[in-house]
Amino acid sequence: MDAVISQIQDLFEGQIDFDGQRLAETISNAILTITSLIALIVGFIQQDIYLTMWIGLAGTALAMLLAVPPWPVYNQHPQPWLGSKSALPPGGIMVGGAPGK
Repeated sequence: MDAVISQIQDLFEGQIDFDGQRLAETISNAILTITSLIALIVGFIQQDIYLTMWIGLAGTALAMLLAVPPWPVYNQHPQPWLGSKSALPPGGIMVGGAPGK
């Protein structure tokens, strides 16, 4: 039961790694660029500013849906932080030749 609660907690804490941040930014930039171009072209051909606006808003909503939530794909390579047990060397931190506290 604790494993399930831990997975749910990790999902809601919003942890993503550096590669995940880069991926989310790339995805959002690509979606926004593509939908902006599509909106501009379709709006120009149809001569309809509202159609242009709605296509742009749909692209923005899609980019937000894919980039903002902390999907598990954005945390494939987590980094251990100094101070966490996984980041410390086996003997602990050595300060002046003696183990630190």
